[in-house]
Amino acid sequence: MFLENIRTAITALFSNRMRSLLTLLGVVIGVFAVTTTISMGAIATAGITGELEDFGSQKIIVFTPRDKPLAANFTDNDIEALSRLPLIVQKVQDTAGFAKYDDKEIQLSLSAVSADTTDTKIARGRIYNEQDEAYASKVIILTQDAVQNLFDKDVDPLGKEITLTIANSRTVFTVIGIEEKSGGLLGIGTGDAGTIPLSSFYSVVPYAKKGEYQYLPMQVDLDVNVDDLVSQVKSILERRREKDSFSINTIKGLLDAFGNITKILQSILGGIGAVSLLVGGIGILNIMLVSVTERTREIGLRKALGAKKNVIMQQFMIEAVVLTVIGGVIGVIFAVASLYLIVAAVPFLDKVIINPMVIIMAFGVSVATGIIFGVWPASRAASLSPIEALRFE
Repeated sequence: MFLENIRTAITALFSNRMRSLLTLLGVVIGVFAVTTTISMGAIATAGITGELEDFGSQKIIVFTPRDKPLAANFTDNDIEALSRLPLIVQKVQDTAGFAKYDDKEIQLSLSAVSADTTDTKIARGRIYNEQDEAYASKVIILTQDAVQNLFDKDVDPLGKEITLTIANSRTVFTVIGIEEKSGGLLGIGTGDAGTIPLSSFYSVVPYAKKGEYQYLPMQVDLDVNVDDLVSQVKSILERRREKDSFSINTIKGLLDAFGNITKILQSILGGIGAVSLLVGGIGILNIMLVSVTERTREIGLRKALGAKKNVIMQQFMIEAVVLTVIGGVIGVIFAVASLYLIVAAVPFLDKVIINPMVIIMAFGVSVATGIIFGVWPASRAASLSPIEALRFE
């Protein structure tokens, strides 16, 4: 009898293909939304974690907070005090200007790092050395984006001279290196940017204050406890500066912050998916009620021939569950296919992460939706009086 009920349920669904298809749509969208959003949160977290760790999983950054615009810059004396700790403090300066080669000109973000503390990674050419620093050599390392936008494809940028314009001051620099492309998500090492020796920066930027820095990046060895080191950095700076005149951040802090944001987004998008499943459930409720009404005479005939209440109820419950099972399978297939397409299209996403528990949960919820919203129509069908059902027109 159970197999006969399954056959009857499938036949009933296929006899009303369009109505069944529209009902399936709500379940498919709900399962697709839940599976995709939760999985994308895991994929994005893994991608961003990789980007941040490439940038420097063991890095501390000290900076003046935005709500303290009048806070004093950091100085060489601050760096000297911090250098007693097991870390390397980078001397960094930033500005913006324009770079020109032949008839092409681009806006350039310019960074300057001392030769002894730079961690710039080179794809081609060389990095500037301490001799370049000592003589304030006019040499520059460009990002790949800057090279692409400043030079024609058939031009090798290495050894070429470009004109940097900063605050109406023009200086010719020689391209000696091309930076590795990294940090595509965070904008680190991308965009139209260049890096020069710190001494060269002071020689071409008239308004730069030598020995003052708006922020201090610090490189930390992998075997050092970053949390303990942050406490020591804070203690040293609090003795040298005004209270709350600086903030400290780490890659771990950024990861934690991003993780919290991801969880919030996953909750919101998962809620939207749940609403879609609810809509799908209402659709199932509607089609089952209509089906009960249309098949009232059939129900009466089956009960008159001896079909028990639980058999009638089972038949309509099977119809509801079949709808949600088919919708769940289609939704999961679409979700998995979409995740692979997204990962293939987005550069900083490396791999597809699909937690089997997410698929089981989404599929289980869809089946539960069919059961919950199929109970009333099935119960209504099973409770019909055989005589009244046979009289139904």
